[in-house]
Amino acid sequence: MKMKNRRIICLVVAVFSVAPTTGCLRHLTQDRSKVLLEGVDIDQTLLVARDHLSERNGRWGSSLGIWVIRDQPITPAQAQVISRMYFQYIGSLKKEFDIWHFTWAIANLFRLGNNDVKDALQAAYTDAGVRALRQGGLAHRMTNGAKMYLGDAHSGGRAFAKKHVVVPGNRRYLQSYDEYAGKKSKEKQQ
Repeated sequence: MKMKNRRIICLVVAVFSVAPTTGCLRHLTQDRSKVLLEGVDIDQTLLVARDHLSERNGRWGSSLGIWVIRDQPITPAQAQVISRMYFQYIGSLKKEFDIWHFTWAIANLFRLGNNDVKDALQAAYTDAGVRALRQGGLAHRMTNGAKMYLGDAHSGGRAFAKKHVVVPGNRRYLQSYDEYAGKKSKEKQQ
C-alpha cells in the first residue's frame, strides 16, 4: 500500500473513530461558542490569508489561511472577498488536502452565515460541494455532511491559527497584518 494511501486511511479512521474532543482531534467540536475568537479582525486576517495563498502558490497548506477562520462570523463584504479568493485559487491547488480544507471552510462559512453572507458565498458553496463530492471521503463529509465540524482540529491546526489569525490584544495570535508581513519579510532576508 502506498504511503499516501496509508496516511489517508489513518486520518479517516482517526476522524470517524475518535470522539471530536479526544485524541489527536481534540480541538474539533460542534459547539460554535467554543471556537469563537473574541476580537478577531477578519479584514486583516483575510490579508494574511491572501498573502499565504499567493506565496504558497498551490503547495501544501495553501488554503489554511481561510480554513482557520471558517467558524468566525463574517460580514457580506468579507464573504465576497472570500468567494473571490476561493475562485482565484481553488483551481491552482495541487493537493487534495488543500482542496478539502478550502471546501470545508466555504461550507462552514456559508452554513454559519446570515442570508446576506449566504448570498455572497452561494456560488463558491455550490462549487465547493461539487468538488468535495468528486474528491469523496473526508472532503465530502466535512463539506456536504449534515454534521458541522468546527475548531482547529488538532495541535497543528491550532499552531497555524495562532500564526495566521489577527486578534489584537490576544498575545497568543497575530496582532496585525503588518506583524505577519514583517515576519515574512525577515524570513525572506535570511
